[in-house]
Order: sequence, then C-alpha cells, then structure tokens
Amino acid sequence: MYRESLQTGRLALIEAAERLIAEEGPSVSLRQVVSAAGQRNSSAIRYHFGSRDELIGAVVDARQSVFEPKRLRFLVELESAGEVTARGLVRALLEPVFEHQRRAQPGHHARFIEKIRDHSGVELLRRQDWTATRLITSQLARLSAPVPESHRATRIRGFTSVVFALLADLERTEHRTPEDRESAEQATIDMVLGVVRFDSTAELGEAPRSATALPDRLPLPSETRTPVEPP
Repeated sequence: MYRESLQTGRLALIEAAERLIAEEGPSVSLRQVVSAAGQRNSSAIRYHFGSRDELIGAVVDARQSVFEPKRLRFLVELESAGEVTARGLVRALLEPVFEHQRRAQPGHHARFIEKIRDHSGVELLRRQDWTATRLITSQLARLSAPVPESHRATRIRGFTSVVFALLADLERTEHRTPEDRESAEQATIDMVLGVVRFDSTAELGEAPRSATALPDRLPLPSETRTPVEPP
C-alpha cells in the first residue's frame, strides 16, 4: 500500500509538471507543481526526483516509455510488409503521439516538449536508449536529399524543431470531428515529409539531384543481395 501510494504521488507530480510546464515553461514554480499534484509535502519533488531537471527528464521518459515500443512495432510491421517508405516511417514516428493526443484531450505533452526542447538539463536529440526513434530517423535520412556534412547538425535540429512545433500546434487546436482530426494528422505528416524530401539545390537554382537519390522506399534485404552466377 505504501509503495502504491508513492507511485501514485510520483505520477501525479509528473502529470502536473507536464501540464504546468506546457502552459508556463520549465521555470514554473516547483511549489506550484507540488500543489497542483495534490501533494502536501513541500519537498515531494526532491524526494521523488531530486531536482527540477530530473523531474523534467522523468516527464519525458514517462511518455517515451509508451511511445518507443509502439514505434518499434510500427517499424516491424513496415519491414514485414516490405513497405519501408518515407511516409510510412513518418507515420511510425508520429502515430504514437497522435494516439496519445486523441485520448488525452486536452493534452499537454507536445507543448511540454516544445517548451523544454532547449532546456540545458534535458537531452532530446542524442538519446541512445530511444532505439525505435533512432532507427526511424536513420532510415528517413537514407531516403532524404543528400546534406553536406557541414549542414547535417543544423538539418537535424531543424527537422526536430519542425516536428515539435507541428505536434504542439496539432495538440492546441480544437478539432470538431474525428474527420477534422484525421485530416489535421495527415497534413502534419505531409509537412514533415516536405522537410524530409526538401532538396536545397532546387532553391539555389541548380539542377535537381537525380530522382534515384530520393527513393520512395528502402530496398528489402533480398533486393540488395548480389546475384550469384550459375556455374
């Protein structure tokens, strides 16, 4: 019973922090978080998390622990069907967040992420433990237009900024019908795909790169094997 009470209190703090940070930013008063979580002990955050940064990290991890297995399942389904397309990969990346937003209306997670993306105590871009996200983004990189090495870090940061902003905007928008929501999700996927497929050479007036540089899908392992000549 005591352990269950501790877990309930910890979860209440995570949910309160997510909502308040989404609304006010990562510098929100910790006392306000404790109060919103219905906790009487003013040192509850220190007891459960240790610090503000660890609280913020716990909010991120609480959602990612749900999102990552779903992303991996979507990716396995794509590979099993032989349909590892750019659209399929973007859908695999975003669909767990879409599902969360549909259930948790009004939700706060995407706006929370948008607010803490530059917070110095939180890492969102180089998380080695987010296996599904790394696999999806690495495959998207193979399907995107080539990027000079000197521009790669900026391109990655720009891509994540677009994704966070679009998800936050989707979350804060009221959709009157499920059809409106579905249409907005498709538009979000289309806009992310636009970033993935953008070729800067066209903007500079150069000849567009060969279409083979932007395949619609990744080849299956069986399609990449070197054929063996009969003896």
